[in-house]
This record gives sequence, C-alpha cells and structure tokens, in this order.
Amino acid sequence: MNTWIIISYALLAGYCILILSYFIAWLFIKPYKLPIQTIAQNKFSVLIPVRNEVLSIINCLNSLMKQDFPASNYEVIILNDHSTDETLSLVQTFIDKQELTHFKLVNLSEHIREGAKKESITYGVSIAQNPFIILTDADCSSGKNWIKAIDAFISENDAKFIYAPVLFQAETIFEKIQSLEFAGLVGIGAAAIQLKNPNMCSAANLIFKKDVFKEIGGYLNNTNIASGDDEFLLHKVSKKYPNQVFFLKSYDAIVQTSPNGTLQQLTQQRRRWVSKSTKYEDRFITAILVGAYLFNFSILFNICYGLYNPVFLWVGLNQLLVKSATEGMFLFSILKFFKKSFLILFLPLAEPFHILYVLIIGIWANVTTYKWKGRELT
Repeated sequence: MNTWIIISYALLAGYCILILSYFIAWLFIKPYKLPIQTIAQNKFSVLIPVRNEVLSIINCLNSLMKQDFPASNYEVIILNDHSTDETLSLVQTFIDKQELTHFKLVNLSEHIREGAKKESITYGVSIAQNPFIILTDADCSSGKNWIKAIDAFISENDAKFIYAPVLFQAETIFEKIQSLEFAGLVGIGAAAIQLKNPNMCSAANLIFKKDVFKEIGGYLNNTNIASGDDEFLLHKVSKKYPNQVFFLKSYDAIVQTSPNGTLQQLTQQRRRWVSKSTKYEDRFITAILVGAYLFNFSILFNICYGLYNPVFLWVGLNQLLVKSATEGMFLFSILKFFKKSFLILFLPLAEPFHILYVLIIGIWANVTTYKWKGRELT
C-alpha cells in the first residue's frame, strides 16, 4: 500500500480516537441542575472589557440588571478600553437612569495604556471588591439564573476556576454553521477539562477566584501575546489546582452571544484565536493542533489529487465520511445540551467549510498581523 495512504489512514485513526475520547469525557460530565431553593453564599465581581460596543452593551447590561441574585452580592464593572464611539456616555447614561449602585463604569484611558485586553482585565481584578471574578463580553447576554447557578455550583464543588457554556445565537445559514462549530469547541474545552488536560475556553463565560489570579501572577509572561486572556489563565490555574478546575454543564449558566456577520469578521476573529497556538507551554496541545491540521490537509490533498488518481479520491472521501460521522455523534450530544439539536443538519455544509478555513487560517494567523476592534495586533 502507498505510504501516503497509510499515513492518511493513520491520521484518520488518531483524529477519531481523539474525538471519541472527548465524546466520552463530555458524557461523563454530570449536568448540573440548580437547586429549587438557594441562598446566595458567595460574592462576585463581573468584569466586562468593552471597546466600541454601542450596538451590544445595553443588551448585556440589561441581562445583568435582571439577575435573580441579591444586588448586595455582586457588582458589575464595565471597563471602557479606549472606545472611540459613544460607548462611554451610553453606559454612564444607562447606569444613572436605572440607578444601579452596584454597577461601576471605569474609563481605562485614565489608568492603563491603550491596546491590551489582558491589562484591562488585570486592572479590573485589582479594583474588584469581591472574592470571585466573572469574565464576560459586551456582546453577551445571560439568563436570570446565571450568577445563581455559578454561586450554587461553587458552593458545592470548592471550585477555583470554572469554564461555563457559551452559545452562538444564529439566524442565517452562515451563522448556524458558526454556531455548530463553536458548540464543538465548547464541548472540546469541557471534555479536556474533564480529562484533566485542559486546552481551550472562552473569556465570554469564565469564573475564578481573585486571590488565585494574583497567586499565579495573572497574565505574567503572556502579556506580549494579544490573544489568550482566557486559555493562558486556564492553563496556569489547572497546573496549580488540577482538581479544582471545572466545566459548569448547566443550561442556566449559558451566556449567549452573536456569531460573526461576515466572512472577513470571522477570519479576523479566528486569526486572533489561532495566533496563540504556537505559544502554549504545554506542547501536547500544540501537537494536537498540528495533528488536526495535517489530518485536514490530507483530506483536501487526497480529494484534489483524486481527480487524477481515483484511489486517492476514495481515500479522501472515506476520511471525510468517517470524520463527519465521528464528529456528528459528539456534536449532537453537545447540541442536545444546548437545546439546538436541529443544527446538526448543517454538518454537511460545515465540514468542507471547516477544512478549508482550518488550513488557511492555520498558516495565515501565524505569519501576518490582524485587526481587532480597530487595532493592528500580532
């Protein structure tokens, strides 16, 4: 048998074993149901770094204002990161109008340099009044039991770091493909935490103890990397407290956000995410990413070369079929949790799109700069 064909099937086997291990780990994460009656036991500081968010910030603040949780037990700190639009005045007007004494607007131009989200979060942690920090984004909204679910889970599990679920709201086909893909990323991040080898998470819904953030040095040694305000923190905490890092598999703990509206926005976001892939201290994570990249490359190569040699076309189609079936099982279980099972219907459209963008973004993100909210980043 041709050596390349053997390599192709070896890559397929390795990839399927990885996804199946995530699938099994996901199933072993016990869904958390909020107790019928709860009493607030912890206090939280919700940090929201914002930059040019006039279109989304009020929806976020409305959801935080409506939390079924004592106002005395949580504060909301909006960190205005050098916005050039009307975000600052809009937020201040909202706080004043609603008379939200537990909401605080901080204009970071008076405190830190421009262009560093990690520094924004670090400053927010330094002024937070409560022992637990919740990170979310300006384009996110949450249900009324969001903080209540987090509080109850912490009280039962002595958690120092929690990754909670994030769901993309989707209307168009393009957005539904993104929602399907991102659900998979959430599932992988959750499963990896369950396997005690965490790899990814999202700052749209992260919870950690303030003193632990200080204990591990926050973003020390990572400040030169524009992205990774979530994953580098996860890796540091899990290294020191491997048994106190959790994924909160609770429908009440979901935050919802919007997918990218255009292909350009999507590529910029993914380039920002992928740019940190070579910066991980845990080389096992980098090895997995490289292996997944090579696997996707082998599928595309086999299908394209198969136009000249049908043997390779058959290999490529076999890879694609087995890949889709394996991922489909995993994705369907995640989508059931999110109550979005119908999104699995978009898997046939998502597969070729995913392969192409992984191959393109994987290289592009590590050799060029990219823009994020009007800033040129590396």
